[in-house]
Amino acid sequence: MPMKKNKVSQKMKINIPIAMGFVAVLFFFIVTGYLAVNNVKDLRESTALVTRTHEMLLSYNSLLSLMKDAETGQRGYIITGEQSYLEPYTEARKQITLTLQDLRSRRIDNPKYQESVAAIENNVNLKLRELEDTINVRRTKNFNAAYSIIITDQGKAAMDSIRQLLGELTVEEKSLRAGRIDRMDASFKSTLTSGVLSAMCGAFLSLLVAWLLQRSAYTSRRQQWLQDGEIGIANALLGDLTIDQLGEKILKFYADYLDMPVGAFFVKRGGGFRRSATYGVPHNAKLPERFEIGDGLLGQAAKDRKAFILNDIPEGYLTTGSAFGNEKPKHLIVSPILTDGTVNAVIEMGSFDVLSPLALQLIQNTSEAIGVAVRAADYRASLQNLLEETQRQAEELQSQSEELRVSNEELEEQSRALKESQSRLEQQQAELEQTNAQLEEQAQMLETQRDDLSRSNEAVSVKAHELQQASQYKSDFLANMSHELRTPLNSSLILAKLLADNPDGNLTPEQVKFAQTIQSAGNDLLTLINDILDLSKIEAGHMDIHPENVRISRMIEDMSRMFAPMAKNKDIGFKATVDENCSEIIETDRLRLEQILKNLLSNAVKFTSSGSVEIKAAQAGKDHVSFSIIDTGIGISEEHKQTIFEAFRQADGTISRKYGGTGLGLSITRELTRLLKSSIRLESEEGKGSTFTLMVPISFGQGTIDKIETWPNEDTSEKAIANIGSHNNDRNTIQKNSRTILVVEDDASFAEILYSLAQELGFHCLIASTAEEALITAKQYLPSAVILDVGLPDNSGLSVLDRLKRNTQTRHIPVHVISANDYAQTALSLGAVGYMLKPVKREEISDVLKKLEGRLQQKMHRVLIVEDDKTQREAIKKLLASKDVEIVAVGTAADCLENLKSSTFDCMVLDLTLPDASGYSLLETLSKEDDYSFPPVIVYTGKDLSQDAEQKLRRYSKSIIIKGAKSPERLLDEVTLFLHQVVSELPPEQQNMLKLSHNRDAVLEGKKILIVEDDIRNIYSLTNILEPRGAIVQTARNGREALEAMKNAGNDNPISLILMDVMMPEMDGLSATREIRKNKDWKKLPIIMLTAKAMRDDQEKCLDAGANDYMAKPLDVEKLLSLVRVWMPR
Repeated sequence: MPMKKNKVSQKMKINIPIAMGFVAVLFFFIVTGYLAVNNVKDLRESTALVTRTHEMLLSYNSLLSLMKDAETGQRGYIITGEQSYLEPYTEARKQITLTLQDLRSRRIDNPKYQESVAAIENNVNLKLRELEDTINVRRTKNFNAAYSIIITDQGKAAMDSIRQLLGELTVEEKSLRAGRIDRMDASFKSTLTSGVLSAMCGAFLSLLVAWLLQRSAYTSRRQQWLQDGEIGIANALLGDLTIDQLGEKILKFYADYLDMPVGAFFVKRGGGFRRSATYGVPHNAKLPERFEIGDGLLGQAAKDRKAFILNDIPEGYLTTGSAFGNEKPKHLIVSPILTDGTVNAVIEMGSFDVLSPLALQLIQNTSEAIGVAVRAADYRASLQNLLEETQRQAEELQSQSEELRVSNEELEEQSRALKESQSRLEQQQAELEQTNAQLEEQAQMLETQRDDLSRSNEAVSVKAHELQQASQYKSDFLANMSHELRTPLNSSLILAKLLADNPDGNLTPEQVKFAQTIQSAGNDLLTLINDILDLSKIEAGHMDIHPENVRISRMIEDMSRMFAPMAKNKDIGFKATVDENCSEIIETDRLRLEQILKNLLSNAVKFTSSGSVEIKAAQAGKDHVSFSIIDTGIGISEEHKQTIFEAFRQADGTISRKYGGTGLGLSITRELTRLLKSSIRLESEEGKGSTFTLMVPISFGQGTIDKIETWPNEDTSEKAIANIGSHNNDRNTIQKNSRTILVVEDDASFAEILYSLAQELGFHCLIASTAEEALITAKQYLPSAVILDVGLPDNSGLSVLDRLKRNTQTRHIPVHVISANDYAQTALSLGAVGYMLKPVKREEISDVLKKLEGRLQQKMHRVLIVEDDKTQREAIKKLLASKDVEIVAVGTAADCLENLKSSTFDCMVLDLTLPDASGYSLLETLSKEDDYSFPPVIVYTGKDLSQDAEQKLRRYSKSIIIKGAKSPERLLDEVTLFLHQVVSELPPEQQNMLKLSHNRDAVLEGKKILIVEDDIRNIYSLTNILEPRGAIVQTARNGREALEAMKNAGNDNPISLILMDVMMPEMDGLSATREIRKNKDWKKLPIIMLTAKAMRDDQEKCLDAGANDYMAKPLDVEKLLSLVRVWMPR
């Protein structure tokens, strides 16, 4: 009923007859409950007897099994003479004694049972003595002596007696158990029947009593409620109210009395109805101002003169709410207001709860009174309008008279002004003629100047063209030099990395150190090349700036994470702080700002041998943020403060200088600062340290500063960077055992959503916006789970996933991928626990986090092995066994379905050849039937598969392994990946197998890779990376040879992936890629471009030509392998 709760509680109290009825029903339930308790007690006693019988049967089977184990150990030792074969015998003897003690302790009051146990014990002792004698003879003499004792069958008779006695006891126990189970079933059925009947009878009696007593009271309460409502609406209509006031009071009364939070009141105006008042409607709601008769539900109600209730209204209707949220009413009442058969108004009310017809009746009962009030208000409004119109007309007449008098005076004044204007025009005409003569003379002078300027512009254009041509020559020279330098550097770095890794272990520590030194020197040379190219781009105007919103706290954290370890290695302090009043976000180019800060911090750490280095971020006025890098290093003298910002200049440039470097860092910093519309200031005292302060505008469009300044040594610097505090975040609050989620997402808004959801579920959250940052953070913090975006600015998220799963420290971390593109099959095959396509709803993300939370709470993993061969089944079970894995092994499809129906598993290892069904039909059954759980499937079969069969299996299985020499390692690798097991916690044997498995990459095993490269050194380097991991390498020296190799490969031995250099003779890599993409058979062939030119737009050109991905030389071995694994077809 649509009344308020307090009114309902007052008007619907339960009287004495109702209470008496409920007491009677309660008494009935107490009696039946007493009977139910007795039945349950009988059932419990029967269950306990069945359990004891089952335990006895297990003890019999255990004793017989232990005797077999002892006999097996004896036979193995006698045959081989190896002491290790006695382990089953020794262990079985210990367990046999315990089992016999347990059997003797049971059924002490049963003489027949005790006699059987005593007989069993005698025969067991006889058998054990016979086993011990033969073992001793084999140990002291030889095999033939022991064999001569065995063939006397001394122990066989004892063993047969044991089997016979245990068999008799087993038959007796099974018979006893069957009788007890029958009694237990009878007790259960009796209990269930009596309980159901009692419940049904009690419920029926309760409902009958309540219905009879309530029916008589309902009618009187309803009439009283209607009368109260009519009186209330009459009180609300009292007074001289306007139409709008009247509508508001009517809506307020109905809202309070009917508990309906939203409503609208429309009054008749002309041929339609105008909205007069609303209640509970938001100011921005789309509510019609008026409607016509027959227009919509409101117009139809006015036309039919009939009220109605509308339930379960669809989407698109008005919403209402408060500061805590908005909600749409689920039910509406629409009612016309009638007076003498005429519709004067229409009222519409909305409710969240189902409406009673009683509410509609109240509105219809009060319709006449409301209609009279509306008509009276209209009459009052008409009289007021007539009075105001009369007053307005009188005021207009008076105003028009005054305006006429003023107009006459203005006409007289204008006449005098016209005469004065005429005389002034005559004077101006004479002055204008004189001015025209002067202008003609000036025009001739300007024409002469224009000719001179035109000749000057032509000369300037020629100079500009020459300058542009020189700049182009410089850019081309640098690009070619970059290629020529990077190409030999690429092979040097790759080979140095392979030597430093020492995969075969045949190098001495000193030789490994030599290789690491070569690699380090090569990286230093690469840094120098990049600095020269950066400076050249800036000078040529080719450096693009891309402003974006940058979160200061996160960037300062990144700097701290990068430079704190470097400072620690030098035994100096490092501090990173953000002032609490500092703006959270600035608009600038994040990449270039980070490059400036990295240059300054790198110099600060390099030139500081004791003390500390500090980076501070603070508010600098209303429009700027300052970044201060403070060190206690060697400082800078006055004469060097200006020159250090020039290219190739250092404070100490002598041949005996202590610190290395090219002197380009601060020059690049200066130019980047100008591009960011920022300024950099230097304060330094030789021997005491330096402070570089970068002033960055909060909004990129506001910045105008482009100068370099030095500060004098005074206290003003402290004022400008004072009050810098620390910024709290999850990185600082993470403890050793904290539940942590790493969010890898470059979209700041979406990352914030994931951060807040993780916090709601009790997780600490780390956020990384790039692939490199994600890998560093994952290795440093080892999060509990990772949410990964694919489209990252510096590398593919799939590459991050691959590198995480290839690292033994991070491969156990569950990773859920969320991306705008569909790479689900690749991600899942790389080891992701799930994949979701953007856009996603908040509820879907919350479900993902909850599933990840469930995985983290799962301590024991369950694996189902489906293999028909018993030997193979036991071998797989032993291979996968560990302390946190429960393994269930079955031999048929029927057993598999039974297990999947009754319980769930984290992973299933399936052989395709089963005695009662094929593995493929089993997978189809699991995919179609909801009665069975369907875990991730690893197909492990000795059957050779056609391409069509493999494609069909790929719909159900994430991994297919063909049995062979290396297949156990691959199987162990795949299962531990799906179960997210920590490698360091696995048994040593399994850790060694995984190490061997990773040396031969399963994704690359047997796949043909075409290397298109004109430099033999790079071919040699790439071959030494790929071939040891199982790949088949074919080479081509240019684009034409690559096309010939593609044509000659054929379908029997196709090329799986191409590594394509860009700059080559005869046909370059871009042209070759375009030619490959023209052939429809090669449209999907993965192509990864490799280039050493490293100039702008290289990546865009490669992708436009048809490449799948791009990598600049010198190549990072791990990144290259990751890209190859990601794009390699499966």
